Amino acid sequence: MACCKRKRPGFALPAVLAVTGVVTIVFLVAITALSSLQAEAASARSRVRFLQRAMTAEATLAYMLSTEPFRTNAVLTGAPRNANEIAGPAMTDPVVSGLPTAEVRLDGRPYLMDLQGPLTVSVQDASGLINLARTTEAVHRRLAARLGLPSATAQTAYPLYLDYIDPDDLRTLNGGERSDYGVAGGPADRPMLRPAEWLALKGMRDGVDPRRWNAVRQAIVIEPAMTAFNVNTAPAAALEVMFDIGPAQAEAAIRRRETTPFQSLEEFLQTVGSTYVDDPERLYVFPGGRIVYEIRDGRSAWTWRGMIVLTPGGLVQPLWIKQTELMEAPRRAAADTTNATRFPYAPH
Repeated sequence: MACCKRKRPGFALPAVLAVTGVVTIVFLVAITALSSLQAEAASARSRVRFLQRAMTAEATLAYMLSTEPFRTNAVLTGAPRNANEIAGPAMTDPVVSGLPTAEVRLDGRPYLMDLQGPLTVSVQDASGLINLARTTEAVHRRLAARLGLPSATAQTAYPLYLDYIDPDDLRTLNGGERSDYGVAGGPADRPMLRPAEWLALKGMRDGVDPRRWNAVRQAIVIEPAMTAFNVNTAPAAALEVMFDIGPAQAEAAIRRRETTPFQSLEEFLQTVGSTYVDDPERLYVFPGGRIVYEIRDGRSAWTWRGMIVLTPGGLVQPLWIKQTELMEAPRRAAADTTNATRFPYAPH
């Protein structure tokens, strides 16, 4: 009688373990994917909720800026509507709102607005910023030096900028056209759209200190149509770069304008002890009709930025909003609302 062939011992257990391991891995991958999807869904819900609140705040800002009178450094809410510090008061009686008068400063300080949760809102007069589209070679050079670039590179900042924005391929002295950039690309041959585009100039991105750029970035704007520069709303970095002064001089100007805004360029120069003037034909003490705003969430890292441009002479479009940008704050930090003053305005 033939004997039955004996099965090899130990074969079933490794097979079961292998199958179990594969199934476990599949489950872990599925759980991880599900967790990631849930996190993405939560982030999307948070983003949508923030955008709803941010756009309500944006509409409030737009209404305030288009209906309330400006002063040298602020919007004076509840004040007479036809007051004009430059041309003088109108002949007709002013229209008074009957509401308490309050200032909303245009120097970028944070205000607290509660719209189904805390938001910080800051408004910055764009004419108080370094407008790279309307500044001189000296300003570009000082900005480059402030960002940590060596002197030789700083000297080329303005020629490189001119070649970047002009439509031709003629190389400016110390500038650069497409052949000078190599594989890095080349000039856009059009006006810059955002301040970060300045880093696209040859040698800038590699030479700039990122920490210095982050410190100065909010003091830069690109506005070809804007010629004014307002010393009453400019941050310290903009004052230092525009007027070639030091930090102590800039802080002295900021302390002075907190109580008594400057009424003329001469007052400002006397305060800081300088005689430097970039362009004597500019308007130096009044807002320029373009307001940069930033809205940050007190519960999440979302931030909404943009610019409100006032065009009161436009019958169809008295204002417009541009350069809007949604982003997350560095290190996913929510806005700090502890030092923010409550926003002293509501539409009426």
